[in-house]
Parts: sequence; structure tokens; C-alpha cells
Amino acid sequence: MLRTLRLAVARACPRDLATQREDLVQSALLRVLERERADEQNQVRTASYLWRVAFSVTADELRRRRSEAGRAQGPEMHEDTADQGPAPAPELGLGIRECLGRLAEARRLAVLLHLQGFRAEEATRILHWNVKRVQNLTYRGLADLRLCLERKGLSR
Repeated sequence: MLRTLRLAVARACPRDLATQREDLVQSALLRVLERERADEQNQVRTASYLWRVAFSVTADELRRRRSEAGRAQGPEMHEDTADQGPAPAPELGLGIRECLGRLAEARRLAVLLHLQGFRAEEATRILHWNVKRVQNLTYRGLADLRLCLERKGLSR
């Protein structure tokens, strides 16, 4: 299990997190063990599950770093948020989550990274795909997401 997690983190981890790979492996291992303890069932931990956990831990660390960088820049960065209007209804968030769940896995991964603010070049480093594939999957995934939201009556 540890070997699989190390391989998965090494593949998902961009160069700027290379010094923290072992920390990410430990975080992934903790998530797996906590989940196993919470379920209290001896579920088989497949390699694909371990890879998803490693990807998730890496993405969480990247989001945490991006959030810290945003806070370090100060409040002037957030001045334009007052002009965006009212917050969207909770139904929209639930609809987006449901529609994302219906997307093919590759499209869902590309769209999720896009929605979290990652540029295509950053997503290529995380997913280890070429730029064209990421751009194509993001474009088609967003189109599918819009269509699904329109069918639910949640588009703007």
C-alpha cells in the first residue's frame, strides 16, 4: 500500500511540491487509515482508490498554497468581489455537484481543476496529460455541465 501511495504521489506531485512528497504520502496514508477505521470494515483498498487519495491530497496541498498566497497579497485583491452581486442559491451548488458527478471521469477531473482556478498548464502537471487533452476535456466538460444545468433550470 505504501509503495502504491509513493508512486501515486510522485506522479501527481508537481515540481514545486517535490520537497514535500514524503509528507504528502504520509497525509494520504493517514486518510486511508482514518477511512478504514471509520468504516470498521475490511474493505479491499484497490490501487485506483489509493491513486485517487494521493491525487486528492496533492490537490488539497496546491489549493492550500494558493489560498495562502492570496491572503499574503492582502485585502486589496478582494475589493472587486463587492460588485459581483448576490451569492448564488444553494440549489445551484447542489446542481453543479450532481452534474459534475454525471461527467466522465477524465472530463470531471479537468473541469474540477478548472473550476478551482487551475490553468491548463497547471492541470497538465497534476494530471500528467498533454495541454491539448486538458483543454479539450475542459471545454467539452464545461459544455456538458452547462447543458445539464440548463436541463435542471439552473442556468443564468
